[in-house]
Amino acid sequence: MAMAEYRRRLDLPMAAVRGPAVATVETIAIDTSVRARVYAISAEPNGTILFLHGGGFVIGSLETHDAMCRTLAVAGGARVVAVEYRLAPEHPFPAASDDCRAALRWVVGQYGKDGIALCGDSAGGHLAVGLALYAAAEDTPIAALGLLYPVVAPEGDGESWARFGTGHILTRDWMRWAWSAYLGDPDTMSSQPSLLAADLARLPPTRIIVAECDPLRDEGEALGRAIASAGGAVNLTCAPGMIHGFASLAMLTPAAGDALTELARYFCQHMR
Repeated sequence: MAMAEYRRRLDLPMAAVRGPAVATVETIAIDTSVRARVYAISAEPNGTILFLHGGGFVIGSLETHDAMCRTLAVAGGARVVAVEYRLAPEHPFPAASDDCRAALRWVVGQYGKDGIALCGDSAGGHLAVGLALYAAAEDTPIAALGLLYPVVAPEGDGESWARFGTGHILTRDWMRWAWSAYLGDPDTMSSQPSLLAADLARLPPTRIIVAECDPLRDEGEALGRAIASAGGAVNLTCAPGMIHGFASLAMLTPAAGDALTELARYFCQHMR
């Protein structure tokens, strides 16, 4: 199946989810390769949340995570800027990372006087950690980092992968394919470091929410422990009974709204 049709079929159900009303929603072009969508509920928002969507680096769009971004904006009274970065395999690493950096530079130029937080779910969480480390290297102040069931490393090992790697939405085989599509070739994949090997002490205060029945659970928990061991500020919780991607499923579980509200409040506390 062509990637365009594959993405259309997978994206359609998520894009159909309706989020709360927001005063203004504007889709813009940051540059020739990056689009963004800006959500604002007031003329004086409580800072800016730069949001990076999930989808294994190969699927996802502004439409699939529209409801999540609306909920974050309303719950936090913040401006949300969602980034539509280029996807693999047509645009392998480091295209997505480059696009996220371009979006951050744009946000700093537009809203640099406000507090800025970074947020991502799944693969977007991986990109958000990388972006936070880039911001630290560039002396760009980031108030907080929020991660929903983040992708951490390409190995796909651990107890949670063994227990939930089939039959729980996200599968080990699919995630390995997504990693290979993102990293481009075996040499790149073998040289790509896990986030656990990064200088995590440089991260801003970080809130991580993982799901009990998610194959990525162990990765997210390991990331939280590594941040704490490095001396960073981290708050890690596990949503009981939830599967990967649950925060996108507001029509099925109130835990989705609860998780997004927790993140929004965490951002507001740190952006003031």
